[in-house]
Amino acid sequence: MLVSEEFPELSQELRDLLQKSGDEQLAMQVLGLKLLDRCRCGDDFCATIYVQPKPVKGYGPSHRNIPLCPEKGMIILDVVEGRIACIEILYRNDIRTKLLALLP
Repeated sequence: MLVSEEFPELSQELRDLLQKSGDEQLAMQVLGLKLLDRCRCGDDFCATIYVQPKPVKGYGPSHRNIPLCPEKGMIILDVVEGRIACIEILYRNDIRTKLLALLP
């Protein structure tokens, strides 16, 4: 499953936000991101999507967070070695509802 196919609006939003922030290289990755899993923390406001396998002990020293400024909710990208690894999405019930249906 691709994030861009299951969540086309989110995919476009991510691309727009990354382009506005000047990170064209990450923006180009968005269309190819695979929906591997979701966060299973149980918080009712979390809709985090893993696009690379979740690490066992953390992402390591090449990890960085990129907070984006969406119109609603919060989005923070976890980037490892220049590749998007995780899309942390908070307070976006529309995405959470669909994500839970796709990955119960």
